[in-house]
Amino acid sequence: MNVVAEKRRLRVGVLTLVLAGLFGLIVIRLAVLLALDGSRLSSLARGEHSEQVTLTAPRGPIVDRHGAALALSAQAFSVYARPARLLRSSSAAERARLAQVLALDPKELTARLGRPSHFVWLARRIPRTQADQVEALGLEGVGVLSEYKRYYPESNLAAAVVGMAGADDQGLSGLELQYDRLMRGGPVELREDRDALGHAILDSPLALRDAAPGARLELTLDAQIQARAETELAAEVKQSGARRGIAVVLDPFTGEVMAMASVEGSGAGDRLHNPAVQDVFEPGSTIKGILAAIALEDRVVGAHQKVYCENGEWTVGGKPIHDHGRHQWLDLQEIVEVSSNIGAAKVALELGAARYYRGLRAFGFGSPTGIDLPGEASGIVRPARTWQQIDLANHGFGQGIAVTAIQLASAYAAIANGGVWMRPFVVKAAYGADGSPIFIHTPQALGRVISPTVAHSANVILRSVVNGDDGTGRRAAIDDFVVAGKTGTAQMINAATGAYYQNRLVASFVGFVPADNPRLVVLVVLEDVGHGHMGGLIAAPVFSEIAAGALTRLNVTSRRADFDSASLLPLSSPASDNWSAEDNPVAPQPDRVRDVRSVPDFRGLSLRGALRMAAGRELNIQVEGSGYVIAQRPAAGQPLDGTPIRLTLGENEQMADAPPAVRRVRCGRRGGA
Repeated sequence: MNVVAEKRRLRVGVLTLVLAGLFGLIVIRLAVLLALDGSRLSSLARGEHSEQVTLTAPRGPIVDRHGAALALSAQAFSVYARPARLLRSSSAAERARLAQVLALDPKELTARLGRPSHFVWLARRIPRTQADQVEALGLEGVGVLSEYKRYYPESNLAAAVVGMAGADDQGLSGLELQYDRLMRGGPVELREDRDALGHAILDSPLALRDAAPGARLELTLDAQIQARAETELAAEVKQSGARRGIAVVLDPFTGEVMAMASVEGSGAGDRLHNPAVQDVFEPGSTIKGILAAIALEDRVVGAHQKVYCENGEWTVGGKPIHDHGRHQWLDLQEIVEVSSNIGAAKVALELGAARYYRGLRAFGFGSPTGIDLPGEASGIVRPARTWQQIDLANHGFGQGIAVTAIQLASAYAAIANGGVWMRPFVVKAAYGADGSPIFIHTPQALGRVISPTVAHSANVILRSVVNGDDGTGRRAAIDDFVVAGKTGTAQMINAATGAYYQNRLVASFVGFVPADNPRLVVLVVLEDVGHGHMGGLIAAPVFSEIAAGALTRLNVTSRRADFDSASLLPLSSPASDNWSAEDNPVAPQPDRVRDVRSVPDFRGLSLRGALRMAAGRELNIQVEGSGYVIAQRPAAGQPLDGTPIRLTLGENEQMADAPPAVRRVRCGRRGGA
């Protein structure tokens, strides 16, 4: 008996040890799983019992400066399926009807339902009528969710600036990309929990929170000016056979881009690429206006100093330079007026590589302008130490350097506004869904590049291109307005050989109007035109049409005066800033008042000068900022109706300590140049 009991206790003990050992192994394995694979297994478990789908929020609208919509989001509907449930509860015929409603091939539907997923999209962003047809089928495992679809109510208007958003609502180009995070808003998440058999515990989109709309962008663009620019540009692209046309319209005092147009010769709109900021071209003779300003600023050549132009043919470093005419002695104004390459080359050689390079960089060439658009190119201005004598001569008439359209327009804006380089921008403000401002862009002066006196002289010189008897830009004239500008015709480079094409040109015109009180800078570029298509022949008339339409849109009235006596820049009066004839020996004093019943022009005045002008006319003004007036509302020339005149002042470290008439900051010393 004792033997039997002893054997039983032994077996129980052994079994207990075995069970204890197995339990110990289980505990060790569990500890290993928790320590090493816990997070992975937990994720797998959640994936088996829950699923999450992100639905996009409505992107914020994009509107022009007057509220005209350029990009909106509209409600659309997306169809999803629970493959296992749909296959289990429906027949092949019912699924065929579903494929027909969704315009899918039945094989494609079968392939999607065969994916190893508990949730698949069958169609995204379809119309309500189509979604209603899906719901009418009453298939278990098929549902419809509300999403949003991006569309552009003005079709391709300002397409390259606005850009586009992709199928998943992400910004792909233009402002849609630049401000993507701001405009996306707050997405919503559809989360579903399932039991052990895979059945949904919660499958109700009604339980979702509302999506938070994205920010609203208000642009500096004017839709009507933009449309005019695109229409005139498209007509000339078709007429001239150009591969592409570009136009830019700027406010020279604020840097606001009022239009930025690009038209392809093929007629197709391109939302993914903006050549006005992303592509470069050789400026050709349009650089001569900048050269003249740099030479005057550095006092290398006087405005009336004569340069011998070699009867139209000259050799530098063994390379010939030609003019279109057999010119002899020309002063700086005449060199620009008739567009003498030889005269420009001699001025550049007199400047020297170092000073000319500094001047070009001061005007913004060779660096991005900082405009709020993606993918901006820097242009090409090689370091001065690499220039040979022939390079310097060629750079004098715009050969061997490359610029973007926005760089060239901004450089001429600095001449138009009295010598200050302004950063261009296209987004005026952003507002939240509740209307509260997220940010408001204000004009940003990056530095004075030439003195007001030099800007005045350059203005006079550029007027002669349009108004002079031998001016190359006479077709840029606008009835009753004084126009200043410069033509350009440059040969295109063969990328394969590095040589210039003889019959493929870039024709351009850039200028500002009214020259006696600039309101607009307009640039027109026509790329890849044939021989004989000069800037003065095909680009200048487009400038005239775009600028004339913009002036009408802005209600700018003519106050054209005699050419010799009209004021050139909206500079402060002697009374307001204690100027003397010695301070400003060249510039005649501006007539700031179009009419005793109209709003005077305060732009360019110091605060003291603005207050003195307002007091003298018993006007009520409101002032924001400090420094010098860079913008006003209402605009000059508008009727006085008793409402306060809002003045925006801007400051700059180069403008802080001296009145505008006597500031002379050397080219190339602007910060960031």
